[in-house]
Amino acid sequence: MKRPVGFILFFFASSLWGCVSTKPIPNLIYPRPIYPISRYPMASESAGVKAAIYPFAPGRDVYTDPAKPAERDGGLSLNVLDAGVMPVRLILLNEGEEEILFDPDQIRGMVGEVAYRTYSPQEAVDLVTQSKEFKEAIEGSQVGPVLKSILGGEIFVEAFSGGVSGVASGGITGGASGVAKGAAGVGVGRARQYERGLIQLLTREYTGQQIKRQTLAPGFFADGLIFLPSQVGITEIAIPTYNPSTKKSILLRVGME
Repeated sequence: MKRPVGFILFFFASSLWGCVSTKPIPNLIYPRPIYPISRYPMASESAGVKAAIYPFAPGRDVYTDPAKPAERDGGLSLNVLDAGVMPVRLILLNEGEEEILFDPDQIRGMVGEVAYRTYSPQEAVDLVTQSKEFKEAIEGSQVGPVLKSILGGEIFVEAFSGGVSGVASGGITGGASGVAKGAAGVGVGRARQYERGLIQLLTREYTGQQIKRQTLAPGFFADGLIFLPSQVGITEIAIPTYNPSTKKSILLRVGME
């Protein structure tokens, strides 16, 4: 069964000429399975520490079976990779006998001998929402394709059927197919509300799923997103960890396919 990886924003209007209001954005709870590390094509192991990465791709939900191919959808109107951001799901598992310290600020994306630091969630949001790709997607886009392409997985487009007809079926800018002619002000208001809500969605999604700095006891794992530049040709991700008992670092290198 398909399921979303983010949050769904509902739009309502009191009438065609009335004010557009939004409900608070709800939290959406859904399964986040972790498959065996060996099942992930991009994985590495060192000194009992295992790491797997699952890069974002349009039409691919990073919480699905990693052996499942991406579902290409020509209807997607925004690809965050084009905006300069590559979200990557990282799973780290400590199968050693001692604690390890993991600090995501030390992760690097490698291009030969050049290392790229990760973006913070807010930096990633800013890059996306300030890009021309985001602005172009906002203009005349339908709600479903934009959300789907930003979040990387499926959403329930049917949820919009009870909202404003101009947003759910005819675009967000008040075109003739969505809002009657003469209601341009309402259309602009909807578009602005939609853009603000979309930025809020992306901020909450990226911030909430960011992988955290932590100490992993034997048998414990870390799971979350990191954000790297998408247009520099990263070929490998270097993931340093630290063993406080031996005072030695453990470096995992995971190649990008």
